Amino acid sequence: MKESGSRKITYSAVGAAVAAVCVFLTNFGWLKVSLLMCAALCYYIVCVKCGFWYGVAGIAVSLLVAVCVGGVFGLSALILNAFVFAPFALLSYAIRKLYYVRVKTAFLRLGIMAAFANVALCVVWFTAKWVTTIDVVAVASRVGGYPLLALIFTALTLLFDFLFNQLSIRMIKLIK
Repeated sequence: MKESGSRKITYSAVGAAVAAVCVFLTNFGWLKVSLLMCAALCYYIVCVKCGFWYGVAGIAVSLLVAVCVGGVFGLSALILNAFVFAPFALLSYAIRKLYYVRVKTAFLRLGIMAAFANVALCVVWFTAKWVTTIDVVAVASRVGGYPLLALIFTALTLLFDFLFNQLSIRMIKLIK
């Protein structure tokens, strides 16, 4: 069933608002990744229900609202959301037909997500190195250097994608 224009705008606005609240709440709690995952799920649902460009508009609005409300107070969460979780949601939408039930599609999805994880880590690495005061070299040396950090990040991204995929399938069925 095709959604009407006003319904698409409503989905986008609600998705952007919930995502902005999730990004803002990362400033105050320990559940940073869970809240950013919830924001990514909001972006993904808007993409599925309304289309890619409504999802992009929802991402832009939620990031703008998060910056206006939180300022640079939550810069790390904003960088993670803008460079990892929002693109992850858009990529998940693009490959939404690659399920984990078939071996061939599962390996293809895992390969795409592994490549995405490494690109996203490089972008976050250089952004954190040049924009923020976070000493990324010290953080990487705590876990054994950049190659080991990349391996850990890739493994966590693949696990996150599997959980995200299963959760998104169930959430889309619940939303009418």
